[in-house]
Amino acid sequence: MEFFMLKNRNCDEKYMRNRLNIGGVLLVILVTVVACSTEKNTTIARNYHSLNAHYNGYFNANELIKQSIKTYRTSRQEDYYSLLPINPVPDEKEVSGMYPAIDTAIAKCTKVIRDHSMPSNDKPSKKKEEHNRWIDENWTLIGEALYYRRDYDGAMKNFKFIRKFYSDDPSLFIGELWMAKTNMATGKLTEAKFNLDNLDAAIAEQESGEQEKVVKKGSKKEVKPAQFPKEIRFDFEKTKAELALMRGEKQEAIQYLEESLKHTRLGDREEKARVHFILGQLYEEQGNFAGAADHFSKVIRGTSSYKMAFNARLKRTFLGQGDNVKKDLKKMLRDQKNAEFKDQIYYALADLEIREGNIAEGKAYLHQSAFYSVNNTRQKGMAYERLGDMSFADKNYVSAQKYYDSCGRVIQDTYPNAEAIRNKALKLSDLVVAVETAQYEDSVQRIAAMSEGDREAFLKDLIKKIEKEEKARKEREAERLLELQQNENLFAQTGSGSKWYWNNAKARAEGYQEFKRLWGERENEDDWRRSDKTVIASFEDEGGGGSDSSDVALEVQKDTLSVELLMKDIPLTDSALAASNERLLEAYYNAGYLYKEQLNEEKLAETNFRNVLDKSIENKHNLLSAYELYTMYDGTNPSKAEEMKNYIFNNYTNSDYANYLRDPDYFIKKKERDALAEESYIRVLERYNKGLYSPVIAKADQVINEEPDNIFRSKYMLLKAMCLGQRFEKKDTLLPVLNQVIEEYPKTPEAEKAKEMISIIKNGYSENIVADFSSKYPYKYNDRVKMTVIIFPDDNFSSSSAKSRITDFNREFFSRDRLKLKSKVFGEGSIILVDEFDNETEAGSYITAFKNTRKYLLDLQKSKIMMVTEENLIILLQKQDSKEYDLFYEEYY
Repeated sequence: MEFFMLKNRNCDEKYMRNRLNIGGVLLVILVTVVACSTEKNTTIARNYHSLNAHYNGYFNANELIKQSIKTYRTSRQEDYYSLLPINPVPDEKEVSGMYPAIDTAIAKCTKVIRDHSMPSNDKPSKKKEEHNRWIDENWTLIGEALYYRRDYDGAMKNFKFIRKFYSDDPSLFIGELWMAKTNMATGKLTEAKFNLDNLDAAIAEQESGEQEKVVKKGSKKEVKPAQFPKEIRFDFEKTKAELALMRGEKQEAIQYLEESLKHTRLGDREEKARVHFILGQLYEEQGNFAGAADHFSKVIRGTSSYKMAFNARLKRTFLGQGDNVKKDLKKMLRDQKNAEFKDQIYYALADLEIREGNIAEGKAYLHQSAFYSVNNTRQKGMAYERLGDMSFADKNYVSAQKYYDSCGRVIQDTYPNAEAIRNKALKLSDLVVAVETAQYEDSVQRIAAMSEGDREAFLKDLIKKIEKEEKARKEREAERLLELQQNENLFAQTGSGSKWYWNNAKARAEGYQEFKRLWGERENEDDWRRSDKTVIASFEDEGGGGSDSSDVALEVQKDTLSVELLMKDIPLTDSALAASNERLLEAYYNAGYLYKEQLNEEKLAETNFRNVLDKSIENKHNLLSAYELYTMYDGTNPSKAEEMKNYIFNNYTNSDYANYLRDPDYFIKKKERDALAEESYIRVLERYNKGLYSPVIAKADQVINEEPDNIFRSKYMLLKAMCLGQRFEKKDTLLPVLNQVIEEYPKTPEAEKAKEMISIIKNGYSENIVADFSSKYPYKYNDRVKMTVIIFPDDNFSSSSAKSRITDFNREFFSRDRLKLKSKVFGEGSIILVDEFDNETEAGSYITAFKNTRKYLLDLQKSKIMMVTEENLIILLQKQDSKEYDLFYEEYY
């Protein structure tokens, strides 16, 4: 009996425990349901929703954005040659890679605001307060994310909402700070200054203890106003400095940056180093070298990237003076970790040597800087530009042009003064051609003047010299290539640079494409960048070129050198010597003119003009050179000016220049005479068109025999020949006049026409033949009717696919024109007709846009496209073949 009673008691206890467990579960469920409500402001509800808003929203989203910004700034290539930006943010291209993280962050915060606001945001206009203390942070983070996404309008709306709704919360100040940043990003500097002034006023009021209590929304109770968050003070001062720099107020920017350093926190170490570096740059710019060196030292001791620390160390060293600076720089050269930065160190050494007057050492270091600038095109360009400037200052314009040309090829368009450097190279290029041509022709003529035995012995010695120098050059290049490879390996091993170039497939591919972009397709051969000329002699310069030596260069390959081959460009015959003299005198004159007009180098110009006259060879450049010398001497050296005037009078009595020297109004009068001559020629031409050939021949004879200076004299000769052709069946009578045109006016349009007429006469045309000027095409040209555009898709596009793509293209780019599409069978394929256009110009604009736009069209843009009138379209569709129309289109459109 006792056994059964004990068993029943155990069953009752077990039943009670189950009831209690079920009750506990129901209670937890009930509490959870109550807590999930966003309409009840209870402790449990607030804690529950705040926990979700904090971690599920703000924390996770903030980590996403922080990691994205950190990745961007870590991979960002800093420009240490310019003032670093205080708060670098991604541009339009760079931010696209951050879209996934930013959009995820926005989605998380938006969901939290929707699900955990207390009370809910279903009726935002009736909402008076927020009980969830983490909702405002989510609103702020959405605004920050939109700012980084460059959606400035959306960001500003968020920050304005925060300022309006959370006026008694620290988020008020965070929103105001980001409003300032947004206004700065959109160029609204006055509004940004207003935002920052508001924050300054709030800080001053808080620090003075004069803040008045405010009445909280929805309550009559007075509460302490929101406090400015200490954690944003560092960012606030930096933002003030950034605005000051945008306004050009560098002294104020320095003050704000110095103040910001007083408010750094433990997590701001890298940003702190950045501020020190920027302060160093600003102090250096203002001439406060001690202050600059102090801040650069703090960068080195602080937490920064190796590149920033290196540049700080280089700048600090450069701010020093004397031998210790050189020792420090050379010590940096020996440090393997600096292998990537040798180009910058050599440039700093070059600058020191040049400042101390050691020009040769400075140039040697600049060449080293350019040599080691493998990836840093900015540094290579700086070295070349400096070498170019030094050569230009020394009046060695040939070397200057080559340095400027090398600089212009390696620098990017963003390089300071890039356009000016390329213009210098371009303007000096003509001078280089003239100087080197003059040197070349002068030198080969000297070789030609040698006796045959001396010339052969000279060339044999020269071949040995060239082979020896070529061998030495290749050895030097091999040594330098090995040195460069070792240097690349060093910074690959130390981790301060990329892996050795030739082991990096991606780098090789990019390099190959860049090479093709700069130089085009090149054969794999030695000296590809050098002109295919071999230097074969060097003589002392006589002042004609502005350089130290005059090198002879013959167009031969070094590996096939022989006496016979070198002899082929030596002017040994009278005709070859005459051609060489023509090139020489032209080069002297061109060099003199460029020295005078472009460079204002009158002494070098005088030397070249004198070289022309000293050759005593009758040439058109004699008169030009004498006149240029006269203009240079006139007013400064009367005796030499008189000498040149007499030279012109004695040798070129009837020239325009002689007439001008006799009468300063000569060219004005000549212009009037030319105008009268033109009127007279037009009247004679009208008589010819009327068939009055006899008076035309009479007038032509008068001009030919009595007016040698008439600018239409050659045309009168040709007109006389045409009149004779109309009057006589035998065309041989035209030949004397036509030959006179060719002889007296070679290389003119009249001479070419005369040659053409002589060819016709000699080929047997002896009758007056009526020319047929009717069109050889069945199509007619008319630019005053409506046009249709025809597109010929290739076999890769079906008719429907092509029409779909063209429809999308028209909808975006030509929506106002209401263009219509039709497809027609044509030959073995189909064509697309786009109509209609009011005239040829509008159709041409459409064709240009079609060819230059890839959007929607893709490869369809490469299709053949042309315009056609309605009349010609009918003929084209009847023929079902475009070959004839292609020729017509090419000729007329």
